[in-house]
Amino acid sequence: MQIELLDTFLDLIETRNFNRTAERLGITQSTVSSRIRTLEALLEKQLFIRGKSGTEPTVAGLRFEEHARAVRLRWLDARSEIQAVGKFDRLIRIGIQFELYERVLEGWLEWVRATMPKLAIYVEIDYSNQMILDLTTGSLDLAVLYSPQYFPDMHYEQIAEENFVMVSTRSIAWSEVKPADYIRANYSAFFNRAHKQMLPELENSPVSTGNGGAVVYLLRSRGGAAFVTETMATRLRQEGVAHPVADAPKISHPIYSAVHVRHHHSHTHVRLLKALKLMTA
Repeated sequence: MQIELLDTFLDLIETRNFNRTAERLGITQSTVSSRIRTLEALLEKQLFIRGKSGTEPTVAGLRFEEHARAVRLRWLDARSEIQAVGKFDRLIRIGIQFELYERVLEGWLEWVRATMPKLAIYVEIDYSNQMILDLTTGSLDLAVLYSPQYFPDMHYEQIAEENFVMVSTRSIAWSEVKPADYIRANYSAFFNRAHKQMLPELENSPVSTGNGGAVVYLLRSRGGAAFVTETMATRLRQEGVAHPVADAPKISHPIYSAVHVRHHHSHTHVRLLKALKLMTA
């Protein structure tokens, strides 16, 4: 199968418009139609319905989307590895929890480049659940995450702790923090349990999010109080955006490395994991 067929299909899934897809891909509309017909012939299923209101995917088209993205990703990975032959001995894909990538990459990546110069690194920033799935399928080689899930073939090790502290854009005491001004962070199931036990009075906040970047954006744009990592709390204080709520409790959260058992005893993986543990502690 030509990869152009998948590129055209996936773009049409987004645009729902043959003309728009032709413009975005720099081809003619007839080429778009031809590629979709070729793909439909290969699959022996109609993938799109064209009507007056636009183009809509069929049930078969919607089901094929996930497979098309997976095949395209595999192709890109394969091409990257083949192109790297001669430049690097190996490509390692690491997944890092959203809130942790600066902490992990700051020293670890430089160590890798200095001590393992023939090793290429691909970094994926994601959430724990997705990274674990990617480890099981082989899309990732190792990960640093908050929430392990105990699959039979997964190996986890606690390598550090993350401290979450409450900050506020106003100089207030913990007793003055009100649910109406509170941004309820939802970093993980562990964080949620600790928060519920320690701060039950702030559970029913009108605004909540599971992304640390969104928490910081909301603090900057609308003000209020929220839990952020110690590193981010320091940055917000230095910028004059928010200050730690001195008498508020801290939430300590374990950080884990994760690797599939197929790589658990690999010399390369062992070295990388050992360095991760030293540099994130």
